[in-house]
Amino acid sequence: MQVTPEMIREQRFKVKLSGFDKDEVTSFLIDIAEDLEEILEENSLLKSELDNMKNKQKDLEDLFLSAKQFSDEKIRKAETEAAGITSEAQKQAALLEEQAQKSAAEAENKHGEILDEARRKADEILTEARQKKAELEQELLDLKAKRINLISDLKGVLNSCQSWIREMGDVDSKQR
Repeated sequence: MQVTPEMIREQRFKVKLSGFDKDEVTSFLIDIAEDLEEILEENSLLKSELDNMKNKQKDLEDLFLSAKQFSDEKIRKAETEAAGITSEAQKQAALLEEQAQKSAAEAENKHGEILDEARRKADEILTEARQKKAELEQELLDLKAKRINLISDLKGVLNSCQSWIREMGDVDSKQR
């Protein structure tokens, strides 16, 4: 049984011959009832505050849970976005690598073509130079032969001129 302040105020005791002072007991019971009333009011206020605190705690827990869920969602989205960015970067890197390899292969092919063309032109130039050398050597031989013939012809003309000059010298000496 729960004792209330009213129960204490209304409580009456039997009177006996050598009992307590009735006014003193009543006064004491009233003081106890008032103290109990204050305690009950304070207890009620504390319970109300406790309920408010519990509600605030629940609100804070809900807020914390919401913040955690929001944070987890943001982290998940960031991780998903980071994975997407990483995947895209890897795709672009692979594409760039493939393009670089193609460019390198094309450059290698172009290098080979240029080298082959240079060799072909060098062979052509060398062949032309050999032909020109052979032609010049033949011309030189022809010129040497012409020189020999010319010298021979000049010697013949010179001998003829000397013979003629001698003959003329003889003719002049005979005429004098």
